Amino acid sequence: MKHTHLGVYGVVKKNNKILLIKKARGPYANLFDLPGGGIEFGETPEQALIREMAEETGLSVTNYKLSFCDSVCFKHDVTSDGSVEELHHLGIFYDVFVEGDVSIKSDSDGLDSDGALWFDMDSGDFESLTPFAKLVI
Repeated sequence: MKHTHLGVYGVVKKNNKILLIKKARGPYANLFDLPGGGIEFGETPEQALIREMAEETGLSVTNYKLSFCDSVCFKHDVTSDGSVEELHHLGIFYDVFVEGDVSIKSDSDGLDSDGALWFDMDSGDFESLTPFAKLVI
């Protein structure tokens, strides 16, 4: 089975840290990813960015800029019967700018995120990152 997913992602960097979420489900479950997700019917990419950032991190995004687009392809198990899905994951990336100390949502959103955190980009812990998070770091 082949599947294509298009999403928007916010890149928030501050003091050599990047804002990530812990994925709660899907092919990236238990990995750290950029906050963001799918564009709902009728939404612009910018509206989806603002909604996803609020849902997953608690941030009210007002200052952002389109940065770049990229994609990754990979295979993953989707069911207990061992069937494999090929996923073509396309991302629209926005630089998101925040001022001063910001409070982030560290608890689950009940959907895709098990909470947001500031990830030290010098930690070297790249095995716990999704492909898009690795790409940005």
